Amino acid sequence: MNVPTLRRLSHDLRGSLANLRMGLQACRESPDMLTVLGEALLQEVDCLDRRLIQLNWMARCGAPNPELVNVHAVVEGWAADRGVSGLQLEPVQAHLDADLFKAGLDQLYDNALKHGGGCLGVRLLVTGQRLLLEVRDQDKGWPDNIYDWLKDPQLWRGQVALGLAVAQRVARAHGGELILEPGSAALSIPL
Repeated sequence: MNVPTLRRLSHDLRGSLANLRMGLQACRESPDMLTVLGEALLQEVDCLDRRLIQLNWMARCGAPNPELVNVHAVVEGWAADRGVSGLQLEPVQAHLDADLFKAGLDQLYDNALKHGGGCLGVRLLVTGQRLLLEVRDQDKGWPDNIYDWLKDPQLWRGQVALGLAVAQRVARAHGGELILEPGSAALSIPL
C-alpha cells in the first residue's frame, strides 16, 4: 500500500474512532442517550472491526501458509458459516492457505452484496491448470479505472475501499490473479 492510501485509511479509522468517542461522551453526560445512540455506536464498532480484519488479511498475504486442501470443502464450510446457497463446486484439491482463500472469498462475496446488487451464486471449477473461484452478482458494472483503483484503493462512499484489493492480494499470494468481468469477480489460482 502506498503512502496516500495509508493516509486515507488512517483518516478513515480515526474518523470512526472520533464518532465512537463523541457518542460515548454523549452517553456519559446523559445515560438516556444510550438508547438513541446505541445501535449507531455498535455499527461503528462493526465498521472498525471489518476494516481491521481486512488489514490483517492484507498483512497475512505476505506470508501464506499453503497446504494441500479439498478446496470444495473449504468453500462449503465458508458457505455454511455465512448462510450462502447457490454453490456450484467441482471437487478439487490444491495447495493453498485455506484461511487466506476464505478471506478472499469473503471480500468477493461482500463486494457482490454491497456493490453488485446481491450475490447470484458461487462457482468453483478447474480450467486447464487453474482453479477458478467465481462470485456472480447482478452486474452493476465495474468502474472504468478499476485496475488502477486496486493499485491505490480510493474512497468509496466515504471510506477507503479495500475489499477487492484484499482479494487481489490473496490471489497474488497464491501465484494467481483477480479477474473482474461483467457480473462476476473471481480468484484464478494455478494448481
